[in-house]
Amino acid sequence: MPAPARSPRSAAAANAADTAGHLLVALPPVMDTFRGVMRRQLDPSLSVPQFRALRFVADRRGSSISELAAFLGVTLPTASAMVDRLIRSGHLESRVAAGDRRRTELAATASGVALMKLVRRGAQHDLAQHLLDLSNEELACVTQAMSLLQRSFSHA
Repeated sequence: MPAPARSPRSAAAANAADTAGHLLVALPPVMDTFRGVMRRQLDPSLSVPQFRALRFVADRRGSSISELAAFLGVTLPTASAMVDRLIRSGHLESRVAAGDRRRTELAATASGVALMKLVRRGAQHDLAQHLLDLSNEELACVTQAMSLLQRSFSHA
């Protein structure tokens, strides 16, 4: 007797699980390389977590220290100390929220945005060196896969 046919939904779930397994294998070395590239690009006075904080605030103007702490997975005092350092270095600014004077809103300064652009440009160049051995077709596949991943995870 033949095995029962799988529903399209269960087949998709199996394919998704298989793909997730491939991601779990492929992403760690990619992220290790990415972190190394970022460290090389950053000014010695700025840590990778500080850069992540700067990027978060730049992408979410008006965010709070609590939101930043949740994003970074750190305590509120840790995030607050990081914000203080970024303000002292001129990369962030804070202001009292117009609608709620108990809330502090964060924003990247022009200096912070310029630093992010510089680091991103350098990181993009360094990462490109790791992709030079791929054919144009393979690069197109990677680009398509990144677009799909961005779409799938952008709501997370």
